Amino acid sequence: MDENKYDDLIGKIYDAAVMPELWPVFLEQLSDAFGSRGTVLYLVDFASRSATCRSDEISFLQSVRTDPETVLSYDRYYSKVNVWLENSRDLPEGKLITTDRLFPVQELIKTEWYNDWLKPQDYFHAMIGHLLKQDTLAVRLSIFRAKRQPFSADETILLARLVPHLRRSCMIHKKFSEFQRVLATNTDLLNRLPVGLVLFDKCGQAVFVNHMAETLSRSSSGFCLNAAGRCLTGNANQTRALRRLIGNASELGQGNAMSLHRYASNRSRPLSAIAVPLQSRPLPFAGSEPSVALFICDPDIPFDLDGNLLTQCYGLSPVEAKLATALLRGQTPSDYAKTRGISNNTVKSQLKQVLAKTGTHRQSELIQLLMTGFGMLASPGEAVLTKD
Repeated sequence: MDENKYDDLIGKIYDAAVMPELWPVFLEQLSDAFGSRGTVLYLVDFASRSATCRSDEISFLQSVRTDPETVLSYDRYYSKVNVWLENSRDLPEGKLITTDRLFPVQELIKTEWYNDWLKPQDYFHAMIGHLLKQDTLAVRLSIFRAKRQPFSADETILLARLVPHLRRSCMIHKKFSEFQRVLATNTDLLNRLPVGLVLFDKCGQAVFVNHMAETLSRSSSGFCLNAAGRCLTGNANQTRALRRLIGNASELGQGNAMSLHRYASNRSRPLSAIAVPLQSRPLPFAGSEPSVALFICDPDIPFDLDGNLLTQCYGLSPVEAKLATALLRGQTPSDYAKTRGISNNTVKSQLKQVLAKTGTHRQSELIQLLMTGFGMLASPGEAVLTKD
């Protein structure tokens, strides 16, 4: 392998670390470089003599030049009869070995492993290495060749030079995947907020918009984002004021709030916008990062709370939970009675039970309790309750 091909192969290793869809591309190129009839990155559990090559779009467990059904059969059965597996159990992390050193060739041809799994694919020789190892688990690389293609000492040396890069790439991939999973979890939590949230960088451009903020941007005349991710409001003066609010939070660390009037709407109540500074020290080439969180609340969108939470927490009956959530959404007891088709006295009796079970004494205390205890779990709801 010449120097350019070697450098390109190294580049593919690290590209795959942050772009998992490139693992098969790298394995194909590795197969070309070493004349492989099949190359597999897979997970082995020596305790159970089981293995898996099954993968998805974000995993480095991949196989190329191997029929998917054959890979599946290895997972289901043939890993248990792989005579190379047990003899490589103590192979250290980062080390390579050729299979003729693991099991005598003259004995291999008598085994079920060879006759039923290797031979149908024209596999005979393999070079094996453990890229990562922890307790009885190992991430294993296997490069298969035909009987007429034993591995030379020079090829073993060349692949050994690649192994440290492969190990680092797998570790980078693991850390990157963990970060992505945490990021996805955080994003999901932010999308559950019952208020709009937009994160802006130091230039005043949005770098994150939660679901509620997207809804407000589409449906509200008081706030939206333009194509460049900069905020717009109902008129030019208000837009300048909001951008100044965001700028002061970013540059001076000053949090503040303002109302956003909806000039093109029949609804009179304005949105509320609160800018909160975030600690941010952007570095060159490190990309944009949030420096300001802008919270946007629409008072005309009621909250909807899962009544099961109130049942579990306070022992409210389903009927009582429906009343409590209706009050949280802004309905009065008399409006609720009309909507449900029941008498005011029935609602008063239910409300009395709700107050007693929640340890509150008046409706305002109940709403405060629900907002402080469950407000972050609420989601925007419809304004009208329908009769059962």
